[in-house]
Amino acid sequence: MKYNPKWTGCGDTVHPVWVPEEYLDYFKIEKQEEFRVDIPFTRDSWNGRMRACRGTSASMTSETFADWENEHIKMLEEYPERFLIKHYISIAWLKKR
Repeated sequence: MKYNPKWTGCGDTVHPVWVPEEYLDYFKIEKQEEFRVDIPFTRDSWNGRMRACRGTSASMTSETFADWENEHIKMLEEYPERFLIKHYISIAWLKKR
């Protein structure tokens, strides 16, 4: 938020996957499920994941992004080389009508 205060992904919560209404003409939702998983990262792979995030390189100026990445790499030096990041999975089973 320091480098991109307009980022809309901050504070995202676990929620059902969005199924477009048009799909429901052809499919019915049989079941939806959400659950959390731990995903392993290294400092380098987490930096790469964050570089690919729509809240960083996709929406920052090159100067702001460089500042963000320098601070992010410095922060990661305090992390162990390998660590887990909690993610959530949201799935929907669709059945053809």
